[in-house]
Amino acid sequence: MERAKHLVATVRDAAARHKIAWGELVPTAHAINAEAEAAEDAAYAEMEAAKQQLRDHICAQYGISHAELSSLTR
Repeated sequence: MERAKHLVATVRDAAARHKIAWGELVPTAHAINAEAEAAEDAAYAEMEAAKQQLRDHICAQYGISHAELSSLTR
């Protein structure tokens, strides 16, 4: 259970960093800060990797496929 809690915390932390990076990339509805694009790309990749680790853990823990896990979100 501690591993799962750690993975969830990691996803939340990565999502928070991505939110900040996105805000720097798109500071207003009518502006793009191209200089922030690399940082936003890196933050997104970090968030996606954390999510993948959590999905992998859930699938291994419960013996289900990624497709089955995805179908549970509906």
